[in-house]
Amino acid sequence: MAKECFYELFSCIKDDSHLADLFNQVLHKLDIVRMMSAPSTFEKKEEDEYVAKMFYESCLWEMYLHGVIEKLNFWKNLLNEYETEFGSNWKYYASSKRLESIKEYGGDDKDYDTEGNIRTLNLSNEDLECYSILTDLVQDDWRDIVQETKAEHLSGLCASLQTQAKISITDVLKNISGQEIPMYKEDKDGNMVKMTFADRALSKASDESRADDLSTMVLFVCNSIQYFIEKIRNFEKFCDNKEQLILIYNDVVCLLNLDIGKMEYYRQLYS
Repeated sequence: MAKECFYELFSCIKDDSHLADLFNQVLHKLDIVRMMSAPSTFEKKEEDEYVAKMFYESCLWEMYLHGVIEKLNFWKNLLNEYETEFGSNWKYYASSKRLESIKEYGGDDKDYDTEGNIRTLNLSNEDLECYSILTDLVQDDWRDIVQETKAEHLSGLCASLQTQAKISITDVLKNISGQEIPMYKEDKDGNMVKMTFADRALSKASDESRADDLSTMVLFVCNSIQYFIEKIRNFEKFCDNKEQLILIYNDVVCLLNLDIGKMEYYRQLYS
């Protein structure tokens, strides 16, 4: 029997960082978009082109948010390795990574001497360039959704967050059934009491404010990543870049921990 595939809900990001927790909140808020647009039959794909496009875009949101956490953790671990194991020495790092790669995958003719041994002496900068820490951090030889996503690409995600916050499920059910659907909240004594109109209005305002906050954070993370990438691309290729990469490492760790105020990027924005 074929394995069933379910697309109705987003996959949870399995990571213990505060940023992953925030992204999981975003995905949870957007679950209604996924449920409404997820495919269920062949016939449904002919019903509404907009719904199909919405499902496609929701998949990109999911790929991006998961990819950001994976990318930031990759950068954190790689930069930590560069400093602690290689002393922030770019040639030592690149030479080691080159040797590992050739041993595992093989190399070009120029990587071997006349006796068929891997060359390890008198290596030029060009021999090492594609194995440098900068090349490993920003990989431009294949498509990468995290590297390529700009803030404008996330406008649909932010709009959906804000639209969802304005929709009251009780109002939807009331329109369907014609009856008022009661909502309840927990009072200070732990009892469930019916919410008043004012309670509902405050709850809705709180949801909208939270949607704005989540949207702002998603865009801040996106802009932070683009800032890191631009900085790395502008570093000198054949230098250690020790101090600069330590700053990138600290910002990456702060971003994962949501210690935004400690980030150099944040200080540059608001100084």
